[in-house]
Amino acid sequence: MSEHSLMRQPQKLPSRRELRNLLQEYLEADEHTDELEWETFTTENGLPHNWIYDLFADSRGHIWAGTWGGGLTQWDGERWETLTRKDGLHCNEVTCIREDAHGRLWLATDRGMNVMEDGVIRDGGLAGKSILNLVIDRHGHVWAGCWRASQTGGGLFRHDGRQWQRFSTRDGLPGLEILKVHEDSHGHIWVGTYEQGRGAGAARYDGARWQTYTTRDGLSDNCVYSMFEDPSGSLWFGTVGGLSIFDGSRWHQVDEDDGLVDHRVYSMLIDSRKKMWFGTENGVSRFDGNNWATYRKKDGLAANLVRAIVEAPDGSLWFGTYPYEKGRGGISVARQPGPKSLPDRLLDLLPGGDTPLLPAGGDEDAP
Repeated sequence: MSEHSLMRQPQKLPSRRELRNLLQEYLEADEHTDELEWETFTTENGLPHNWIYDLFADSRGHIWAGTWGGGLTQWDGERWETLTRKDGLHCNEVTCIREDAHGRLWLATDRGMNVMEDGVIRDGGLAGKSILNLVIDRHGHVWAGCWRASQTGGGLFRHDGRQWQRFSTRDGLPGLEILKVHEDSHGHIWVGTYEQGRGAGAARYDGARWQTYTTRDGLSDNCVYSMFEDPSGSLWFGTVGGLSIFDGSRWHQVDEDDGLVDHRVYSMLIDSRKKMWFGTENGVSRFDGNNWATYRKKDGLAANLVRAIVEAPDGSLWFGTYPYEKGRGGISVARQPGPKSLPDRLLDLLPGGDTPLLPAGGDEDAP
C-alpha cells in the first residue's frame, strides 16, 4: 500500500483548492490509514468463475456477483450458491444486477434481460441484446444500456412495466454503445458511452431531450465507464483518461498526478466511513478528502483490474476483479481490523513485537 496527499501542477492550484473544500464537506480524513484485513474468493474456494463483472448487495444484505462465464452467484455467509443457464439465465455472462421496489432482481446478461423473483428466473425481454448496465429509476422504470452495436444494435432501452422502448442516436443519444446508466437526484438519466473504445461522451436525458458532454466541455475522456453522484450533487465520471467532476457549471479533473493509482477508472464508491474508493486498471485508490492510499495485488487484491466495488451491511468492502487472464482474478474482501485484546495491546509495547511466543522447536499446535 502507498499513500500521499492531493497534489496538482501549480497552474491548477485554485481549482484544486475548490475541489478539496468540496470533498471535505462529506469525506472524513484520518490521521493515519488503517491496514486492512483481506480475504479472497476464487474458483478454488467456491466462485463459479474468477472474472467478476458486477457486485450487488440486495435489500436483505446478501452479496451477489455477476461473472463473465460462470453465471450468477450469491454469498450466503458460508458458501457460494450459483445459478446458470440451466436455471433460466439467457447466458452465463452476467454483467449487472439491480433490485426493484418489489424485491425482484433484474439481471443483465450478454444475451438479454432476466428477472428473478422468489428464486425463479424468467425472461425479462431484450433477447439477444448485449446488455452491460442497468438502473431502476424512481418511477420503477428499468433502463438498460447495450453495446456491441455492430452485432446486436446497441442502444438504450426503457421498460415502463409493460414494454421496452428504444433510444438511439436518432433520439439524441450520443452513441449506441452504452457502458453506464445512472439516475441523478433530479430524476435525470445519464449514460456513459464506449463507441469502439473512442467513446462519444456522457449525456443527460431530462425526459424530453438529450444533452451531451465531451472533452470539449471538460470531460477527461469520451469513453465513460463509471458514474455516480456525491452528497453535494456533483456528478463523477470515471473515464479511461481519469476522473471528471461536474458541479453543474464547472468541471474538475483528477488523475495520477493527484494520487489516483491509474487513469482508467471502472468503479466508484463512498463507504459508510466517509471514504471514497476508485477501482482502476492498476489497483484501488482510497481518498479521505486529504490523503490517497493505494491497494494492489501485493496488498491483498485478487488482481489489479477492479471492475466492481460494493459495501456489505457489516462494513466490509468487496472488490470484483476482471484481469483478462485465464484463471486469474476473483473477489477480495477488505475489513477494518477489529479492536485488539488487552494481551495484544501489551505485546505491541514490547520490543521486537514480532518475536514468536513459542521458543524454537516448541509445540506449534498449542493454543
